[in-house]
Amino acid sequence: MIESRRPLAWARYPGSILIRLVAFALPLLALLLYARLATAHAAGQTHRGDTGLGIALLLGAVALLMLLGFSLDLLLQLVRGRHWNALTDALVIALLLMPFGWVGCNWFGLQQSTVCRLPIEAFSAVLGWLRL
Repeated sequence: MIESRRPLAWARYPGSILIRLVAFALPLLALLLYARLATAHAAGQTHRGDTGLGIALLLGAVALLMLLGFSLDLLLQLVRGRHWNALTDALVIALLLMPFGWVGCNWFGLQQSTVCRLPIEAFSAVLGWLRL
């Protein structure tokens, strides 16, 4: 008698992990392109204004909305038992919280502690990779 095997949890919806990664990367990529265009436009003006502050506020709003959305999705995926999707959500949440760890470690002067070295080096690598 042939037994039917139950497919892996991620095999049922193989694109769901990719959709979550695109949902994380696409708004940040759009914001990066907007920031580069805005700073290039502001550099040509005699009165530059608060372009950097506006971009920082927009980044904060986007990051806050994405944190809220991915946190709710993490809880939903855990309830449904889709552990691969929950793991992807947890990874995205960790990436979104990385700047907060970087600021917190620098704010309190804990750059040399073991706990703070990881977010500082990781965030610095991301900034270097983006050439910012």
